[in-house]
Amino acid sequence: MDSLSQIVLGAATFALIKDKEIGKKSLLYGAILGTIPDLDVLINPFFNTIEELSIHRSFSHSIFFLILLSLLFAKWFSIKYKTSYKTWFLASFLALFTHPLLDICTTYGTRILYPLSKSFYSLDNVFVIDPLYTIWLLIGCITLLLLKRNNPKRQLIIKWSLAISTFYLLVGLCINIFVTNHFRNELLRQHISYEKIKVVPTPFNTILWQVIVKTNDGLYFSDYSLFDSKKTTDFIFEKNDAQFIAEKKKIKELEPFFNFTEGYELAKKENNKMVIYGTKFGPLNMQNGKTHFIFPLTFNEDGTYILEQKRPKDFKKIFKRIFNRLKGN
Repeated sequence: MDSLSQIVLGAATFALIKDKEIGKKSLLYGAILGTIPDLDVLINPFFNTIEELSIHRSFSHSIFFLILLSLLFAKWFSIKYKTSYKTWFLASFLALFTHPLLDICTTYGTRILYPLSKSFYSLDNVFVIDPLYTIWLLIGCITLLLLKRNNPKRQLIIKWSLAISTFYLLVGLCINIFVTNHFRNELLRQHISYEKIKVVPTPFNTILWQVIVKTNDGLYFSDYSLFDSKKTTDFIFEKNDAQFIAEKKKIKELEPFFNFTEGYELAKKENNKMVIYGTKFGPLNMQNGKTHFIFPLTFNEDGTYILEQKRPKDFKKIFKRIFNRLKGN
């Protein structure tokens, strides 16, 4: 999730336990702890773009590392304030561990069991930036900063901000299940056999969703808005070069990339070069029976490769397209 969301979540969870004891300082401590797991990005300059995929959201997001960190912070807090070690551990653990829990809700995923498991776990129930999630926590934290320490409504405010934001995540999960069931029924109706399916939210909302369907021959893509009047689905099919992917999976240096893509790779030829896209976030655009992705893993004729960091040229056009599609077909 984005940094602001993690900051206010960390602040709110820490304040839930420690606001009565230390007041507004609890927001500061929680905000700092809520940010710590993402500090793994500071070592990115020492790795290439593919290696970075094995670093971010791994050890610093692992439950084992965060338990250890919670023990250390709890010891420091208990010495500083000379109060119960247990409550400081609980406050520290909540502020730290809710960070990867929130990241699990995004499509990027989190290696929460690292190093026992290198798999990315994701629920796909919220986009990495969603104002409707963050706003409630932000309001709660700002309100606590403005209220006097002895105000009896402080705990009620922080509880409600956490409850509403968490409820929003649960709603997103329910919608994901509903939309996934819709696509499964459509695949069955159209007699499309598939290996696995992934449904993900589009930017900044839980109304418009995209689906990635993996088959033996390739991948199907489509989208669905909760406001759609047309209940049937038109899928776009992209033929996949599975043999090329199988060959490249033998390259040890590419393991982080293939682990990150979770099996949703699309290999095809573009501009006389073979490229592999990780499609688990869904297409950037679907028009005229074609899909468009960014960040290709491009292979040169001499066998070298590079994960290109291409950026969309016109964000305004992309957001306008999403908004228009969100309103329904």
